[in-house]
Amino acid sequence: MGLVRTLGLALSYWRPHLRLGLILLVILTIPQGFKAFFSYSQRLIVDRGLLGHDAALLWKVLAAVSGTYILAMAAVMLGDYLGTYIGAAILNGVRRQMYEHMQRLSVGYYAEMRSGDLVARFTSDLADVQKSLTSRLVDSVVAVLGLLINLPVAFLIDWRLALVMVFGTPLAGLGTRVFGRRAAAARYALKQEEARIASTVQETVRAQPVVKVFGLTGWILERFERQLGELARRFIRAEFLADVVGNASSFGVLVSQVIVLGVGAFMAFEGHLTTGALVAFLSLHATVSKETYDLTKKVIPGLISSSGGLQRIQELLAQPVDVRDAPEAVPMPRIQGPLRMENVRFGYSPEHPVLTDVELVIAPGQRVALVGPSGSGKSTVLQMLLRFYDPQAGRVLVDGQDLRRFTLASYHEQVAAVFQDTFLFAGTVRENIGLGKLGASDEEIVAAARAAEVHDVIAALPDGYETQVGELGGRLSGGQRQRLAIARAVLRDPAILLLDEATSALDPSTEAAINATLEQLSAGRMVVTVTHRLASARSADKIFVLSGGRVVECGTHEELLLRGELYRSLWEKQSGIEVSPDGLHGSIDPGRLGAIPILAGLEPASREALARRFVFERHEAGHEVVREGTAGDRFYVIARGKVEVVLGADGDERRLAVLTDGDFFGELALLADTPRVATVRTLQPSAFLTLGKQDFQDLLRHFPQVREVVDQAIRLRALKPVGVLG
Repeated sequence: MGLVRTLGLALSYWRPHLRLGLILLVILTIPQGFKAFFSYSQRLIVDRGLLGHDAALLWKVLAAVSGTYILAMAAVMLGDYLGTYIGAAILNGVRRQMYEHMQRLSVGYYAEMRSGDLVARFTSDLADVQKSLTSRLVDSVVAVLGLLINLPVAFLIDWRLALVMVFGTPLAGLGTRVFGRRAAAARYALKQEEARIASTVQETVRAQPVVKVFGLTGWILERFERQLGELARRFIRAEFLADVVGNASSFGVLVSQVIVLGVGAFMAFEGHLTTGALVAFLSLHATVSKETYDLTKKVIPGLISSSGGLQRIQELLAQPVDVRDAPEAVPMPRIQGPLRMENVRFGYSPEHPVLTDVELVIAPGQRVALVGPSGSGKSTVLQMLLRFYDPQAGRVLVDGQDLRRFTLASYHEQVAAVFQDTFLFAGTVRENIGLGKLGASDEEIVAAARAAEVHDVIAALPDGYETQVGELGGRLSGGQRQRLAIARAVLRDPAILLLDEATSALDPSTEAAINATLEQLSAGRMVVTVTHRLASARSADKIFVLSGGRVVECGTHEELLLRGELYRSLWEKQSGIEVSPDGLHGSIDPGRLGAIPILAGLEPASREALARRFVFERHEAGHEVVREGTAGDRFYVIARGKVEVVLGADGDERRLAVLTDGDFFGELALLADTPRVATVRTLQPSAFLTLGKQDFQDLLRHFPQVREVVDQAIRLRALKPVGVLG
């Protein structure tokens, strides 16, 4: 961002404060006028007061200088206060504008943007903007005023020297013209790197449990050291170019001073200029040089330094709002139903569609579930129903009307959602529930808590409803956080209740209890549940099965099982795996092992012996179950949870798949001494049933007939491309 653009943006923020700005301009003129008068007074003092022996004039001039000095100092103090007052108002306006714009941006923007980068725009970037919009802009106005006021006085003293000064002063702008654009680009690059550092620090704070458990301190420090090296390089370049701009300008000021001094001294020596005029002009030129020096050495380099932060803030404010109210949008009346998606097409990028011709209808009071493999588009459908995005083709209809006919606020007033990652604000239990309906009475909040079956839990807390939940609700258990989220949703009394994997991260007993609560609260509402766990969907009035961004099946649980298509295969994949209510133990049915290709040929007795050798494991979110390149010695079946499969080194990973309940990986570890070909990491608290290579080899020794079956499976496996999970 160039200097002219920076100044233009800075001035635009002053426009709402134009009246106070004009008053400040008048006030700033007073001290600059005093400086010009003080310089001119020296001509009167020397030529007429001292050399002309006019004592009366001398005393009058000195009295005038003293009086105007007091006035100038008062103006300086008043100007400082007024400038600070306007600056605070401007900065709050910028903060408000940024924050309000952020609330209008789509969910997709936040998915792509690192949170540390956004925080940096509110901290270090805004600190730079504070200087450019207030002190540096005022300093530049002061400097320009000084030049404009002193220039006529210079011509009044001697027009010839004034011309010399006018033609010499542009030398001060040499540095800005030559190096200004490069200095601004370097400053912007520095701000970008500072934002990356902020994101890294924020990420590290949240990742401390993983860092400590896996001994990643050394890796974290090494990565941070590399970033610090890059930050240092960009800092050196930005500061050096800023200094070059200032020093080149200072050199131009010095050259101008030498020229004026030389010409003035020669004119006085030849008798073309009085001594008083020379003294006055040199004093005035010193003032002009000071203003020019400040402008070129401090103000302009300072504005260039601030341009990076200002540009980053402008980038945020320029982000388009993807979902907004249409000009003719009207408030939505109470929703009766149905809720419908009609030939909806959508993709986060035009070349990669996520939903294709999606058709579904949710009748009034109906409970539906959206199920399907990972990446099938379930959560995207939910986001369309929440109107986080608008369709690129097709329509979302409520009561037969396109959702875009109504204002966002009036629609969201009748919608509530409970997500897998429950977000609680730092504050009390009462405040967090009350956010479901701003202004709700204490009685309404307690009633919502009772409906969510969390009132007794709250009453048992140290301070009851006034208990602080901590940052992100960290002082509460996962089940308690989820029930508070349900209470918040119930308080809203929504016509549409949307549940996105709301219980998938909980232990079985807590999940069952919360599902029972949700079923009771669903009466009279349209409820849409997204889940990968089909046991949570079986009681729904209707189940929509998605695959590849399309609805491929629809019906009740029993109807879909009878059809024997995708839903049935998903159900069978998740069947035969048991987890205890407390989530601490689990087992796999011998018959379920028959669905695993390398074990499909085993006799029942062999599968039964093998099933007893599986070990139950639990891991929190973010845990690396296996790491690419390491030796494999265990086979995993996901009992509950969700994992991602990624290829590549840290910082350059590529996600290959997301696996959920009933999926398995690592089977090649049982068959051969091969390194892991991918990294598998938990996305939520997950439980596994695992089989060690040694246990499998022991089975082969006890059941020799199994060897032939396994060898045949290995030969078949070798004929296929190497899988991502081997």
